[in-house]
Amino acid sequence: MYWPSGSARRLSAAPAGLPDVPHDAIHMARARNGTLWLLLTRTALLVWRTRPAELVAVVERTPHGLAQHGENVFAVWRHDAGAIALQTSRDALLFYDVVQPADASVYALARADAPELAPSVAARLATFQPEVGDAMHTPHGEPLGPRYALHVPLRHALHVDPGIASIAPLGTHVLVATRTPPAVQLLAWPGEKEAPTPPPVLLRDLPWLDDAPVVHAEHSYATDLSAWLTSDGCAYVVSLTDAWRGALAYTPKQGVTPVATAVNARFSMLALGLDDGRIALFEFQTSTQTPQQTHELVLPAALGSPGAVRALIWSPEGHALAVGYAHGWALWSALGRLVAHSFRDDWAVATRVFRDGFAFGVQSLFWGLGGTELFLLPVDPQDAWVHVLPLVQSTTALHMTPGEAGAALLLDNDNVYLYRSREQSEAGLLTPDSDAWRRVALPAEYAAAQWPMRYVTLSADGRFLAVAGRRGLAHYSTVSGRWKLYENAAQAQAFRVRGGLAWFEHVLIAACDCQGEIQVRLYSRDTPLDNAHLLDLCVVPAPVITLQLLGTSLLLYLADNTLVHYTVTATATQIRLQLCGSISFDGIIGEPARVRACSWRLPAVPQSLGAADDLSHASLIFLIDGMLVLLRPVRAHDTDELSYDLQVLHEYLETFWTVPAHGPCAHALWGWDGTHMLVWLDPSATPLRVALPDETYPLCVLLERGLVLSAKSVATVRRTLDTVSFRVRLHTTLYIDAVLRAVLTHQGIAPAVEAAASYVSLPYFAHALERLLHAVLEEEADARPPPAKGQRLVARIASFLDHYACSVAVVAGAARKTEASRWSYLFACVGAPRALLTHAVQAHDWDTTCALLLVVHTLDDEASSIASTGHALARMAQSQAWSSIREVISFLASMDEYARRVRACVAAAAHEAPHSVFEAWLEAASIARVEAVPPPSDAPLDSDGEPEPEPEPELEPEPEVSPSRPGLGAGPRRPSEAARREACSVTEPRASPAQVLHRAARHASLTLSPSLPRMQANGRVVVGPAGAAARAWEDRA
Repeated sequence: MYWPSGSARRLSAAPAGLPDVPHDAIHMARARNGTLWLLLTRTALLVWRTRPAELVAVVERTPHGLAQHGENVFAVWRHDAGAIALQTSRDALLFYDVVQPADASVYALARADAPELAPSVAARLATFQPEVGDAMHTPHGEPLGPRYALHVPLRHALHVDPGIASIAPLGTHVLVATRTPPAVQLLAWPGEKEAPTPPPVLLRDLPWLDDAPVVHAEHSYATDLSAWLTSDGCAYVVSLTDAWRGALAYTPKQGVTPVATAVNARFSMLALGLDDGRIALFEFQTSTQTPQQTHELVLPAALGSPGAVRALIWSPEGHALAVGYAHGWALWSALGRLVAHSFRDDWAVATRVFRDGFAFGVQSLFWGLGGTELFLLPVDPQDAWVHVLPLVQSTTALHMTPGEAGAALLLDNDNVYLYRSREQSEAGLLTPDSDAWRRVALPAEYAAAQWPMRYVTLSADGRFLAVAGRRGLAHYSTVSGRWKLYENAAQAQAFRVRGGLAWFEHVLIAACDCQGEIQVRLYSRDTPLDNAHLLDLCVVPAPVITLQLLGTSLLLYLADNTLVHYTVTATATQIRLQLCGSISFDGIIGEPARVRACSWRLPAVPQSLGAADDLSHASLIFLIDGMLVLLRPVRAHDTDELSYDLQVLHEYLETFWTVPAHGPCAHALWGWDGTHMLVWLDPSATPLRVALPDETYPLCVLLERGLVLSAKSVATVRRTLDTVSFRVRLHTTLYIDAVLRAVLTHQGIAPAVEAAASYVSLPYFAHALERLLHAVLEEEADARPPPAKGQRLVARIASFLDHYACSVAVVAGAARKTEASRWSYLFACVGAPRALLTHAVQAHDWDTTCALLLVVHTLDDEASSIASTGHALARMAQSQAWSSIREVISFLASMDEYARRVRACVAAAAHEAPHSVFEAWLEAASIARVEAVPPPSDAPLDSDGEPEPEPEPELEPEPEVSPSRPGLGAGPRRPSEAARREACSVTEPRASPAQVLHRAARHASLTLSPSLPRMQANGRVVVGPAGAAARAWEDRA
């Protein structure tokens, strides 16, 4: 996946030195190889390089040419970037050659006619730092050398009398769709001598197509399919073999028509951008099968209306979709996860001067080479800039390694970011920040010559890193901080990594294509990078599509539809690859190129004679496009013939991870479907779902910590800056509760205890149990009809909690998080609250005791709740838990206006603990009642004709030095001086739901002052030791 990072830079659409070139840019297009791109205005054509970003050629149309052929409308590249076809407003096609003169250079450090004045390569490298990709366009790949110039002459002009509706490149031809009559025709590129020009085909002669002009066409070279949009609002998937064949994908609904297309070869998907801002995604197989719509990409309503879709394009690896809207832009994952966007409602107040015009609308966009940059052309014609947004990408987008579930690697133009999970504490994992990444700069020499990076891998212990670009490879030690490169440049240029990289301890395994020979090489980190120091080299018969290292087993899936199994064997003197076997999947997997990753699951009980026989007993897992497939081996009884039962685990998956046979969630299978994390504890069961926060995307699964690590792009706008700054923020999601719930539901208590054994030592294990109980409680308590007693999962969870010392605290925490109306259901399953309270008191767990007292006073009768509270208060006093006593007294004081419950509980506590502080409190309360002012004669009468008793005078607490903790009485604290003066000015007592204690002396715990009017309850009582209270009362007497 991809996330914006940093701030966008700008490239001028009206460069300095070319004042006559207007800046009303209307279109951008990237060449197929990604090295060049064009910017089109109404009267000019500008050709740029992608890396480094530089203008290399400009074609300015003359007034005569504009009058004869019309203004520029649209332009496309030839498949080899050797020519450009330009459509004009007067139905003309202008063909330009893109020529690279052998003796001409641009932006050189010396004149071409005086090469002796140019500094040497060594002098340039000693003075300047080469830019990433700097050597891609220099002779012999020399960094900081003179870069090739380009010449763009006009080759041919052609008028199309029927009118041009659209054009598209199609191999050696240009597809031209005409308006009257509606037809399509293939025109050979000028200079293509062996490309015949077939006759035009009228659309009315195609039975699968309505007679309407093709207003938009896009061809995918990877799938050899095209997407067409017609003027009547229909979309088609089309192919050309001996004739045009196609299938209808979309018809307009309620006047909503498609305006843009994008074909994804990796997932076999077609994206249609609609004029109402939605994006419809279709799955296709061939041009004769009707594409099936899988889902839609719709921005949340809270973000406002995005306007019509103006442009959309898939990332180079097909994992992300960049969309330009009339009012902004967005970045989506392949299966519908919103990753980043520019829609917000505070632009007017967020900044005063803002230059990022692409945030308010994009009319054209494309991905830079390597996928680490996004080029955007704003809608505003006054914005004379092309904006280049830097991106970081997850290395799973380059090569998926299911066995590396705990590795999180990000890559940008010139850095690799390693997530330091092993260096993070549990608290740091729960609140990750930017310092969790370790930045490793790519070696400048290698990045300048071999950018972009195609493979990145990290060893299991996090000590070694390896990267591979267009040619060669390099590896790095996180301990020494040193890179190792090929010292012999010719050896590095002779091969390229194709299929993947993997570390086995200190040995790097690389699948390589060396001048047509497919090799698997073993390099040691301890020796120089040189072909003479290879530990081993194996030749395989076909290109490697994907490489996976699982323990000591190396799996190679080849382009000839064969899975090859090697084992890494180590002796005292050498490390070798030993071939164990291979299996052909002809007839099972139709197209090997569509396999994105593979893995296996070995049986829990070993059935083989050793590693060499594992392949014939393992269940194989393949991710084909987005479909996750499990192949179980089936061996006939009387023969050695091996067959497989195929099971589709999920039809739409972006990535997946496998879990080792030992450790947390052993043999589990993890996947991401664009909405939820899916966990298969058993392949035959329905996967459980773990929700992630909005706009986050998973990076890895920290199995030993019980967390899923995800990332989110956060945009920062300041009024003092004129641009948006993006950064990647990490999130962690706890999944232990979801896993335990699934095990308890489908397997039982004993397997759940076994599954939880790996997480018991975590400091947040009790929190996970509390989340589990709370979630199930709310579902079952609110269910109508409620589940039967034998089917209550809460009761099973209660039995499961009995295996852990924190069980009572977990129940109390879940009770405090839910409504009191659910308490009766909860404690009917887990046991009487008085029994749990007794356990908490015996364990001296006063926080849990305070929480359970609230439940006891709510569910039990008054007599038993008073007795339980008195017992708890007595034990708290013996342990000198004054803060907990304060919380209990505060809660009791809020239960009735006249503090009867407080006095009853304090009396019970004094009975339980003679000569304690509670006796002093009772004595103080009795003195206060004697000194109390009698009620006036006009006081209201009760039912017996007697005057109603005066509400008890208030008691004010003395603040304690120790910090307060949230408890039952958590709320506003002691009133301020201004609040006291305001309360004293009231002539009549104010109604209050609780008794208030106020301060009397420095060390006194309680004092009574009947002369003060009643104040609002603040929910806090401060108590002290009994000795201090007694001395205070002696001083008062």
